[in-house]
Amino acid sequence: MTSRLLAYRPEMELPESPGTLPLQHEDELALAAQLLEVPAPGRFDAFLARQLAGTVAGRQVRGTPLERPLRQLLGRVVAPMLPLHGGSAQALRQRAAHIFGMELEGLSPEDKEFELARHVVHLIDAVNTELARQGRAAARTPAARVEAAVLQAARTLAPGLLKQAAQTPGPGRDGGYWRREGGHIVVFDG
Repeated sequence: MTSRLLAYRPEMELPESPGTLPLQHEDELALAAQLLEVPAPGRFDAFLARQLAGTVAGRQVRGTPLERPLRQLLGRVVAPMLPLHGGSAQALRQRAAHIFGMELEGLSPEDKEFELARHVVHLIDAVNTELARQGRAAARTPAARVEAAVLQAARTLAPGLLKQAAQTPGPGRDGGYWRREGGHIVVFDG
């Protein structure tokens, strides 16, 4: 053997801290199966509580001021997609492709549902991990921290959520009054 092979010492990528370990594959599969069993959007909160209790990052968020805004925001984002099972295969494929950028051609309907559930579980864990990584960001409300964590996770895992949020009318986006004063436009809340 050459001495170069003997001298090889690969660098390992370790998590920043032991408290922010990523979700293990087996846990992700188990949570995805549990998510598929959620019968309606109203039951999503109970699933989310189980995921917060069952993951390292979730336990760091659970019981903090971040938990309530996290549950509210994820409920608004994920719950409308439920139930993940049933419905037409075309609608499921479109939902997955739009939100997560997934291509599900060639998979059985059950596998498509399971892949979508895995991506949802992974997104929730990424949000929890981001919140745990942030630590205590002073001068930001818990709701602002949760929103920033969801946006950060969506940038890589669910780019369709960002497009959907940009197209959804929100407060102040759906109308109002304005008038021109010289070279300026004055906008009135309305």
